[in-house]
Amino acid sequence: MIYLSSTSNGNVSGIAFNDEDILAFDTGTNTWSIYFDGSDVGITGDVNAFALMPDSSILLSLDAPTTLSGVGSVDDSDIVRFTPTSLGTNTAGSFSLYFVGADTGLTSNGEDIDAIDFTPDGRLIVSTTGSYSVTGVSGRDEDLIALDPSGTSWSLYFDGSDVGLSESSSEETNGVWVDPASNQVYLTTLGAFSVVGLSGDGSDIFICTPDSLGTSTACTFNSYWGGSLNGFAGEVVDGIDIVR
Repeated sequence: MIYLSSTSNGNVSGIAFNDEDILAFDTGTNTWSIYFDGSDVGITGDVNAFALMPDSSILLSLDAPTTLSGVGSVDDSDIVRFTPTSLGTNTAGSFSLYFVGADTGLTSNGEDIDAIDFTPDGRLIVSTTGSYSVTGVSGRDEDLIALDPSGTSWSLYFDGSDVGLSESSSEETNGVWVDPASNQVYLTTLGAFSVVGLSGDGSDIFICTPDSLGTSTACTFNSYWGGSLNGFAGEVVDGIDIVR
């Protein structure tokens, strides 16, 4: 199962979705469904990052400050946890605050979160919508940074410029899933991208098989999933998770 969200409203295989929803694509049957309906639980803005948790809760970050039931004001550098009582076209459940970005230095407009996952050893990974400068590291929107276990400083997890992703808006990293078994990094970008041996667009998911990560990132790249081949042509993926 591939779970993904989009930067815009759309329709895939007859299923209408909005940018606050999470879609599920079954690679075995090539069928689509709504996994999380954001409007059912009061979300009206774009869900631009999410991660599915082992306890069936969902971590979410939104593209703009908002107010959520049970939480109150939420910034676009924050992460909330949604604990469902039902999912799909009748989504219901409750919100709680999971992570406050300002507490770890994510305070500027460019430091809004647009990708969420975890390293195999359990550290939180995020990407930002623009350049960032936080305790431990600074960089640009094609990077991924990891929070140390104490929650006080960050380190570079994936340096996008090392592998050919540029500061151009189209090559901004905006979705990530790290395979905990292989350490492969699954990525999406805001638009067209070109790395060694591979090119694609914002509807695609591609894989970095790392030779090294961090300040000297080196990858072998492969395509994983093409949106244009699966009814998602013209859409931009802005969040991913994969369940095998």
